[in-house]
Amino acid sequence: MKIPEDAPFDGVQDDLALYRFLKAKKWKFEVAKKQYQAMRKYREDEKVGQIFEWADEKKDVVELIESLFPYRLSGYDKEGRPILYEDLGSIPASRFAKLVTREQNHKHHTMFMENIMNRLLEASKKEKRPIFQTTVVVDMGGSSMESRHFVPYFKDMSQQDEQNYPEIVHAVFVVNSPWVFPYLYGLVKHFIDPNTREKVRVYSSGYEKDLLQEVDAKTLNIKYGGENDEELPTVRGVKMKNRDEEMTSKNVPARDSLEVVNVCGDKKGGKFEWVFKLDDLDIDFKVEWKGAKDKSPKTIIDESRISEHSGEYTAKGIGELKIVFNNTYSYLTSKDVNYAVIYNSMEKLKAQADIERRQEKQAKKAEKEARKLAKKKEQKNKD
Repeated sequence: MKIPEDAPFDGVQDDLALYRFLKAKKWKFEVAKKQYQAMRKYREDEKVGQIFEWADEKKDVVELIESLFPYRLSGYDKEGRPILYEDLGSIPASRFAKLVTREQNHKHHTMFMENIMNRLLEASKKEKRPIFQTTVVVDMGGSSMESRHFVPYFKDMSQQDEQNYPEIVHAVFVVNSPWVFPYLYGLVKHFIDPNTREKVRVYSSGYEKDLLQEVDAKTLNIKYGGENDEELPTVRGVKMKNRDEEMTSKNVPARDSLEVVNVCGDKKGGKFEWVFKLDDLDIDFKVEWKGAKDKSPKTIIDESRISEHSGEYTAKGIGELKIVFNNTYSYLTSKDVNYAVIYNSMEKLKAQADIERRQEKQAKKAEKEARKLAKKKEQKNKD
């Protein structure tokens, strides 16, 4: 079937979209029609057409999710279908659940699926024939009982896909499946569309041969038995605010002062960090903390006529940190203060610490395996 250049092809109102909905519902017209109409209403209610504008406005949310949930669309299989790699096993699920709301993940997944639909459109134009499915490689290596915290997110994503993006999966290769996978799969398989469940293949090892039947060796990533050495995303960790990146400059007039107030709205607290510098002059500097239940603030720092300072304060709960640059003692001279005050929540700090521990453990494991492999090769050469 050739796609006319002027025919609508957007995954919503083209003939191929109607085909997908009919196929998903076993060619039952009324059932497929009802689902299709529900999808159109969903797109209108959720403003799906504006999802990339949402992503631009919520770059911090997108970056947070993608730093914890590694995935990439990379290359095409032998039939021209886009290949999606997802590293689900590496997600720090308990921390993900504390840092990312269901609503945020729902929006992000909508953006993710719209990106896939755009890639399918590109593939169809490239191949000059309908390409409406993807080949998916899901790496479960590293998953554990902790991964169960991701189940509510997976449920929502599966329901989104089944309702609004049916029949876009050709095959799902679940690789590096650990001992805990049957338990985890038992928690989520009922959320997965029955048609999709039939396309899932699970491997603890030995998946390379089957993958290479679907994907050329030059295209398949080297991590999964191919020759493509493109580096796939990994859990990067939570981006922490950096004082040097947040520097700003303000003028403090003579006989006046500048107050900078930063709020901690997390019951579990967080850490504030500050730095300031004047090029030639000096200024009085004070830092105060007032907890939500405190009647009066307590002084953390109180220094007179200094030109620079850096420090930090760990809050144990909700409250506000106030920094005062006091220039009231100067009758004639205003001061340009270069400063930064940043705040990172306790959950972010704990998440980053957990991720760093995981990465250190994985690095040690990889180093051990490399030494073991080198020893085997050495022994083989001797023999």
